Amino acid sequence: MNDIMRYYRVFRNDTSVTEVSVDDFSSSHAVCFKKNTVYSLPLEGMFYGYSNKIHAMEMAKAGALKYIGLLIEQGEPGVERLKQYRMDHFLDLNINLTESNTRNLEE
Repeated sequence: MNDIMRYYRVFRNDTSVTEVSVDDFSSSHAVCFKKNTVYSLPLEGMFYGYSNKIHAMEMAKAGALKYIGLLIEQGEPGVERLKQYRMDHFLDLNINLTESNTRNLEE
């Protein structure tokens, strides 16, 4: 597949990087709009798209660290969510998104 024909998606507060074809027009979030209505996007389904896998990995890591920082700032109420987040994303945070693995893609 060509680099021009794909992008990399990173969901908000997630560490996984998903490769998506730019000509994949399937939608799992079809929404019908009515005239003169207000619609806001749900935060749990928000994602960012990047044209470069290395940049997507760097941003996934930065987003995860920012989210971890927010959980730490919550103090005691955020401890359980922080522990669960660390367990859920252990491989990405400690192996897949490390600087050395990201730089291996450059070679």
